[in-house]
This record gives sequence, structure tokens and C-alpha cells, in this order.
Amino acid sequence: MNIILVSGFLGSGKTTSIIRMGNHFKSKGYSVAVLVNDIGDVGVDGQVISNNGLESKEIPRGCICCTLKYALEANISLVQAQFDPDILLIEPTGVAFPLRIKEQIEKMDFGPEVNMGPIISLIDGSKFGELMEHSGDSIIKQVKNADIVVLNKQDLLDREQVAEIMSTIKDFNPDSATFSLSMESCDGSFNSFMEKIESSFIEENANLSSNTTPIACNTACDDEFNHFNVGSYAGSYELSALLDGETASGLVLDVMQSVRSGILDINPQFLGHLKMFLHTGSVGLRVSVTSYKDQPKLEFIGSENGNAGNTFTVFAAVTDVARDNLEDIIESAVNASSSQFIAA
Repeated sequence: MNIILVSGFLGSGKTTSIIRMGNHFKSKGYSVAVLVNDIGDVGVDGQVISNNGLESKEIPRGCICCTLKYALEANISLVQAQFDPDILLIEPTGVAFPLRIKEQIEKMDFGPEVNMGPIISLIDGSKFGELMEHSGDSIIKQVKNADIVVLNKQDLLDREQVAEIMSTIKDFNPDSATFSLSMESCDGSFNSFMEKIESSFIEENANLSSNTTPIACNTACDDEFNHFNVGSYAGSYELSALLDGETASGLVLDVMQSVRSGILDINPQFLGHLKMFLHTGSVGLRVSVTSYKDQPKLEFIGSENGNAGNTFTVFAAVTDVARDNLEDIIESAVNASSSQFIAA
């Protein structure tokens, strides 16, 4: 089993990337599983990944860098026993430093059948300047941890911006392989990126991270949220009845707009990730926002299991807004917009 870490700050496109990478690997004949670490008490991304045809498990309530390292070991063992995949894609939280996770895995006794593949770090090119201004040292550290750095969402940039950011990435980590692409677009850049990953397996799992900057795991590991000043909250709600598509989409968009507005009142220039997932019958809806500049993006996701549940999950992890404030904003938005749909 080859383990690949797909890291990057909140909203950089990790889940979208993992879904595309996982399905690409499946098309090549590999079996794939995904392990998702969510900051909040309940997860959203695992549901979305499963609805896209990939086996997945979630590790909520913290960060697997240090505070949940034992849960990480247990879940890797569980994935290996239950799915026995050729490739395990791990999505850490957006505030994680992936080299710490790799170092923890290498200390675990999984035997020769488990090998570490590359660390991949994603950067949202459309927010690069704001990310550097708010959390530059931590963003640089994520880049320095990586074997492969992907400038994502290049479709939102012009050529000069792409060239400038790629040059900056190389300054941060000259030994990394770098790619500029959009994970939502189909072009040759994605194929080149995947060929680089697959070549790491052929190289007998060589130590691709020999040039990454090591990080000592000490008491500072216990609260990585402080590095980015990110607050988070998540809630999950049972729906009282199945909803039609129009009602469901109206519900998630109303709640998202209300949550976004409440966060903007506290931090008019927030960065991070607001995401909601509603599953009703055979249809899943996902809506997300990754900064103060974004308008909600709604996706319809068909489910392979029409009886998978009737639930609504709301998650927020954003800069410079406290957890208590996020809880108040989310619970108020859900009660105002969807109280008639929530089971008692």
C-alpha cells in the first residue's frame, strides 16, 4: 500500500483533487481508499468523496499531526484490513504541516507492504497574496514540506500571475516538482502531474522528501490552529423528511448565505472554508465558499446508495473568527432557514 499525503490550506482544493486523483488511479487499475481528517466534530468531505465512488473513512475532531496520531495509526490499519488498497490518499486538515504526518507514519510498524509516497501541497493561486499576507510563514512551511507543489486554480489567473507565483514557490522549495493547473479542468497538465506521482511508485518508493525541511514535533504541534489563527465549528442535523431537489438546493443556499453574512460581520476579509453537504434520497448537494470574495458554489452529487441517509452537515473553518462565534452563527442560520425540515 502506497500512502500519498495531499495537503494545503483550507479551500485550496484538496477534496476535489483527491476525487480526481483517486478516479484516475482507478482507471489505471489501482484500488484506492481515502482517509480524511476534518477539523470539526463532524465531517463533510468524507461524504462527498464516498458519493464520488471512492472508499473513505474520516478522522474528525482535531489534527492528525500530533493530537490524533494514535487515531491515524488505527485508521490506517483499519483501511488496510478492510479495503487493502494499492493506494491510500490521506487528506489532512488545512492547518496541518504534512511532514509531521509522514514522520509519524514512518514510526508506525506497518511492515514492508506499506510505503510512503510523495507529499503533495496545493496552493489556491487566486488567494496566494492574501494567504501570504495573513499566514505567510505557515504557508511557506507547507510548501517546504512538499515533494510536489501544485498551483491550483490557474484558470483564475493570468499568465504573468502564474509565472510570478511559480517563481515564488521555487524560491521557497527549489527541490520540489511544481505544476500549475486547475483540478477542475481537463488538460495535459493534470496527466503530467499524475505521471510524476506514478513514477514515485516505480522508483521503489525512494525517499522523495530527503530535501524537505524537517520539523521537530514538540508541544507546539498540539495547536496548529494558532499558526493560522483559524476557528472552526461543525454541526450535523437529521432531516424530518426527504426533500425534492429545488427545496434542498434552496435550503443549503439560504443557510450558506446567512452563515457567510454572519462571518463577514466579524471578519470582512476572512479566508478558509465554509462547506455544507445535504443528502436526501439518492441526491447529494454540496455548497462551498473559500473566502470573503466568493459566492456560494453549488454542486449536485449523485449517491451510489439511495438509502445512505437524510442529513444536513454544516462546517466552517475560517481565519480570525472564534469557535463560539461560528457556533452561534451556524446554529442561528440553521434554525432560521431550516427549522421546519430538521427532525426534533
